[in-house]
Amino acid sequence: MRVVYLADAPYIHTRRWVEHFARAGWETHVVSFRPAQIQGARVHHIDGWERLGKARYLLHARRVRRLVRALQPDLLHAMHLTSYGLLAALCGIRPTLTSVWGTDILEAPRWSPLHNMITRYALARTDHVTATGLHLANATLPYTPESTPVTVVPYGVDLARFQPGPRDAAGEDEVVVGAVARLSPEKGLDVLLRAAARLLDSGTRLRVVLAGDGPEREKLARLAGELGIAASVEFRGEIAHEAVPATLAEFDIFAMPSLAEGFGVAAIEASAMTLPVAASRVHGIPDVVDDGRTGILTPPGDVDALAAAIRRLAEDAALRTKMGAAGRALVQERYRWEENAAQMERLYRHLLESFAEGAARATVPEG
Repeated sequence: MRVVYLADAPYIHTRRWVEHFARAGWETHVVSFRPAQIQGARVHHIDGWERLGKARYLLHARRVRRLVRALQPDLLHAMHLTSYGLLAALCGIRPTLTSVWGTDILEAPRWSPLHNMITRYALARTDHVTATGLHLANATLPYTPESTPVTVVPYGVDLARFQPGPRDAAGEDEVVVGAVARLSPEKGLDVLLRAAARLLDSGTRLRVVLAGDGPEREKLARLAGELGIAASVEFRGEIAHEAVPATLAEFDIFAMPSLAEGFGVAAIEASAMTLPVAASRVHGIPDVVDDGRTGILTPPGDVDALAAAIRRLAEDAALRTKMGAAGRALVQERYRWEENAAQMERLYRHLLESFAEGAARATVPEG
């Protein structure tokens, strides 16, 4: 079977899905506005008008439609609603599956009447919708026709790769609080730095490691200097997904002070490495962090609450161990990559079989 993806090829979430189906024997194509290579798949890069930002999706709509139709997919899968999902709606391919990721549902419909219209248009012209968590699925329903199913298919963790080992005891009197995230405003990392400053001022020995890059890097570095904690904050820069387990192995506590988060895959990757998670109680994070069991949830943007959560974990190694073990058990129960990928494959086959049956019935003459 041939599946065509409308998605950003460099995005790790795209790559993992596409590589899975390519290994499973599907013929896979990716139509992407960002260039990258994906093992086992053919990537069709749509270039031109890059300076126009999101507007280029519409400017290239006819080109994308012609390309997708020429590829004659058995299934079209769009990842991210208000960009590639819109293009999928304009292609008119059946069956079409659309995956929502987070801001495309949680924020975009409220940005403007146009965004709201795009959201409803794209959802009205897909045959099935997937969301990574229950919160995101419920947020999708108000914009989706009653006849269109919305299924939760989590984006899980490869537990063979995310395998915890013994913690480095060399700096056991210093707790490492880390985050692996894009350095962008919605990640709330300024809240983490302010919380760390309060803890360091009160005598808590800790070090902050930020792995990732993004538009807020210089601003966050300045803030660390203004708070007087620059010597205790390490900016690692962008790291490959393959390096994430080794980076997490250096942490004692994982911080996720996001102001918006559709699912929180970084939290379940941390839990897989037996790290307790101090995170915001916002959007989809409670789907992946069990408050009081695998981590501690705090109100988004609340510096005092985040500082208290980190202090509690920093001062209680036994609690960190207990929550970390519970976190890995949660991932094993709900977020194993192999099971989530098998669920997506069953959905693919269900869609293909349903439309094949419908086409067969349509060809049977009446009487």
